[in-house]
Amino acid sequence: MTAAALPAMAGERGAQRPRLCPQDAPPGVRLPDRPECRETPPAAVRATAPGFIDLGNGTSLRVSGRAAVEFGTVRR
Repeated sequence: MTAAALPAMAGERGAQRPRLCPQDAPPGVRLPDRPECRETPPAAVRATAPGFIDLGNGTSLRVSGRAAVEFGTVRR
C-alpha cells in the first residue's frame, strides 16, 4: 500500500476556500478590504459616458432604449 498526497475533498476541514479580492468581484458585489489583496496596484478608472458599461479589454457595452407594454382585458 502506498501513501500519496490526495487533494482535499469538499467539506473537509483542511480544504481552503479561495478568497476573492474586491477588484475581482463581479459588478454590484462589495467585498471587505483584504491585506493580501492590497499588493496589486488599483486598476485605472476611465470616465465613461452614461449608459456605457466597461467589459474590459477595451470593450464597452451601450445599454439604452425604451420598454413598453400594452395590455388590456376583453369582457364578453
